Amino acid sequence: MSMDDRNLMMMQQLGQHSAATTLHSVFRFLRTVRMRSGILLATIVAVGLCGAAYYVVAERRYESSAQLHIVRKGSGVTEDGVQKNDSPSADMPTFQQLMSSDEVISRALVRLPKKYRVDLVGVSESLWVEEVRDNLRVSSPFGTTILELKYRSRDPACAQMMLRTLLSSYEHYMNETHQGDSEQNLRTLQSKLTEFENQLIQKTTERLRLKSANPDIVDSGSDQGVLSIAVEQIRILAQDLANAREETTRAKTLYMGLRQAIDNNEDISLFLSQSMDSAGRDMMNQLMGVGAQDDIINSRLSQELLDLYGQLNDAQTKLGAAHPELKRLQSEILVKEKYLSEKPQMQRQRIQLMAKEHLGPQLLKMAEQRLRSSQAHETELYSRMHEQQNSSMMLSQTLTQLRDLDREIEQLHELRNGLLTSMSTIDLNKEKGIRAQVSSKPSYSARPVSPRLAITGLLSLMLGTVTGLGIIWVLDIMDDRFRTPEELKLQLSTQVLSMVPRIEELEGDGFDAVISHARPNAREVEAFRSMRTSIEFSPVESSRLIVTSTEPGDGKTTVSSNLAVAFAQSGKRTLIIDADMRRPGLSALLGLRDDIGLSQILKSDEDIDTIATRHTRNLNTDKLDVISCGPRPINPAELLAGDRFANLLAWAETRYEQIIVDVPPVLAVSDPTIVGRLVDAVVLVVRPDKDRRRMVIRATETLRSLGCQLLGVVVNHLSGHDDGSYGYGYGYGYGYGYGHEADEHGEPGQPNVAAGLSALAEGGSSFRKSGSNRAA
Repeated sequence: MSMDDRNLMMMQQLGQHSAATTLHSVFRFLRTVRMRSGILLATIVAVGLCGAAYYVVAERRYESSAQLHIVRKGSGVTEDGVQKNDSPSADMPTFQQLMSSDEVISRALVRLPKKYRVDLVGVSESLWVEEVRDNLRVSSPFGTTILELKYRSRDPACAQMMLRTLLSSYEHYMNETHQGDSEQNLRTLQSKLTEFENQLIQKTTERLRLKSANPDIVDSGSDQGVLSIAVEQIRILAQDLANAREETTRAKTLYMGLRQAIDNNEDISLFLSQSMDSAGRDMMNQLMGVGAQDDIINSRLSQELLDLYGQLNDAQTKLGAAHPELKRLQSEILVKEKYLSEKPQMQRQRIQLMAKEHLGPQLLKMAEQRLRSSQAHETELYSRMHEQQNSSMMLSQTLTQLRDLDREIEQLHELRNGLLTSMSTIDLNKEKGIRAQVSSKPSYSARPVSPRLAITGLLSLMLGTVTGLGIIWVLDIMDDRFRTPEELKLQLSTQVLSMVPRIEELEGDGFDAVISHARPNAREVEAFRSMRTSIEFSPVESSRLIVTSTEPGDGKTTVSSNLAVAFAQSGKRTLIIDADMRRPGLSALLGLRDDIGLSQILKSDEDIDTIATRHTRNLNTDKLDVISCGPRPINPAELLAGDRFANLLAWAETRYEQIIVDVPPVLAVSDPTIVGRLVDAVVLVVRPDKDRRRMVIRATETLRSLGCQLLGVVVNHLSGHDDGSYGYGYGYGYGYGYGHEADEHGEPGQPNVAAGLSALAEGGSSFRKSGSNRAA
């Protein structure tokens, strides 16, 4: 099984245990109620008598009721066109408060005739409004537009008349308030309308002034067109300015380079093409012999050379070397080739001469003029662009002002039209709005509504029942004793081994005073046989048991002696040891108060087998031996905690099938916890008639905390009743005290039968301890 399954199972078990505990508590309380039914009945009767007295002497109150239907025939004055579709039921809380307002009630009191002021007799006039409000009830069913009014009075006619005057005052108040608000709002709206019209005239005049100051602005329906033109002009000027700045930069670069070349006597031919336009460059080329005409001449000479070479070749094939024609051709070819080869050198010399004397200063003057022209053009473009930017900014501001004025004028027109519409609507709806119509007239009833017999009786019954149950519950809480074995089992978390009835005292010595031995067929003996069976079939090892109790006088000696006899009668060799060396009740019961017993065994150094055999006695009871307490020692706890007692138990375990040890009460001394750790289990004897719940729980917790195995509890001293329940009586018991005389007292006592039989008749919660201890 997994951890989750185990956790789930534990939760289910806890839930079942909790449910069982709750159910048990409920049934136990019901049994307590049944047992204390006299208290419940007396409480119901007492409260019923009080209710009857109240019904007889209470002042009669009469009630008149009416209904008022709220109808919205038009919209509210200040909510016209805004909330005209709202449901009237949304305003019902307001109408409900208005009905019980001071103004409406004051007006109703003024109209109320004096003979109908019965409820106001003896009341200060300043408190009349509060008195009427206390008697008035106004409500509205959810989702409706109906006001339900109820008024209570000492006289039915007064209640009816008061309700009539309230309805009349409310209707008059609503109509007066509605019409008064309409007139006031009309005056307010008229004042607002005049204010808006004055603002409209002012804004229109301002717009006309701006238009007159800027004639370039034309109403075209859009301001973007005007701004786009201005922006485009600025863009063109910016582009021109950039080009002019670029041209100025080139002119300045040319001027500086040309000036440096002239100063350094460098070739300035490279600056010719940059310094002149196309016509100037052609003219300059012609002057220097590098123009288009020179190109034609050079081409013609080259063609003539080609022709001469052709003629020379023909002449050489036909004529001799000394022929004059051949020489003429060769001479002409030499002249032309010399011209073509020397022409570039001649041009360079001429250019250098011209540059030095004429061209350089001319080019420098032209470059300077070009630079000045570019700078002037750049300055002009910059000034124009700056002016255009300022003009555009002013234009944008003007357009913004115009747009703002247009928007304000439009808003003022809308507000003016809205005010005119509202004024028209209010004027038309003066006679409309909220209307209150009486849907049910004030009723007259001669039957009082307070007090009512049925309600008074029902409340008296409920109050009496609750009070009675509360008293029973308080008494039940104050009683700190166990009432049923089931309750004892649940709260101690252990099993109930047996429930022993009240046992009468027997005369005799030894085991003749033990009922299981003296009267084995008696009805009371069955409780001990049942306890023996429960112990034998218990899953816990139980061959070595101790019998203890919560407090002295619980009957542990009675239970231990009878249980030992029951085991012996079943055929088991049984040994009972009286380990109560402080107040030895078992030894006193059996008449074994002498110098032989447990204390001698524990104090002696003799071998356990020898001394235990010598101190073990048989009182003519088959299979049952006894070790009495012996002389009372000064240190019983130390003797029980020593090894001798553990060895004694080990010795007894080899010779007996069942060992029972009678020890002192748990809460009296520590002896039971010492012995309890040496045996298999502990049997706790409880007397619910005298043992307090807290003491019993403390005893079980003490045993468990010190490692003792609690086998179960024995409920002692039950007394039967006719109703089938159990009460607690008295049986054997003894008291713990100090003094030599106490050693001579045992547990058996004289029962008080009357006390035992009357214990449960009082509810099982007031068990009384009765009887007195019997002398040994």
